Parts: sequence; structure tokens; C-alpha cells
Amino acid sequence: MQGPGKAGRPADVVLSESLDILTLLLSPFAPHLADEMWESLGHSGYTYHAAWPTVDELAAREDAITWAIQVNGKLRDRLDLPAETSDDEASQHAQRTEKVAPFISGKTIRKVIVVPRRLVNIVTD
Repeated sequence: MQGPGKAGRPADVVLSESLDILTLLLSPFAPHLADEMWESLGHSGYTYHAAWPTVDELAAREDAITWAIQVNGKLRDRLDLPAETSDDEASQHAQRTEKVAPFISGKTIRKVIVVPRRLVNIVTD
């Protein structure tokens, strides 16, 4: 959604595009102000003629997720794992971390409770 004369450094392009999007999002609430801003950003016409901003799914995708690791309900560690990590893989990683090992070594693991993409709770005896 680059407007006129938006070539330049990447930071300038990002700032310019951000101001364009902010102006378009403001337009339903303050149309006259948004039109003035739109004009000062170098665009012609009215904001209600401009295309509404679209979501870039690839940019909004999470690359990693932070999982909380608990032993018997007490937080013992946090793990940053790739977003595509399954619940079983997260459980296995949780049981192998250095901070969790002392709390589960020599104990029987009764249950592993997994809240998808958030938490692994290891219940021991």
C-alpha cells in the first residue's frame, strides 16, 4: 500500500506505510481529520475511496511460542519452542530441561497435563 514517492530506506517505507494505515483506520471515526492527514501524506482523493488495509498472514504468524513448564503446579522453567511443535514434543522437551530435571529425578511421573501452546505440567508422586 505504498503511496506516491515512498521509495527510500526500509525504515522510511515502514513509517510511511504505517502512517497510511493509521490514517485509514482513523477515517471511520474522524473522516475530516483523516482526509486532511491523507492529503498531507501525499495522497489525492478521500480516504473512503482508498482500499482498506489487508492482513499479511505470513507476517502475523508466530515463529516461536513460550511454554511454561510446571512440576506439581509450580513454575520451574520456560521454553521457547517453534510454533509447529506438537504437545507431545513439548512434553518431552519439558522433561529434559536442566531446571526441571532435579524435581522429577527419582520420582514417578503420574501424569503430564498439557495446555496446547501454553503450558506443560508434570505431576509426580
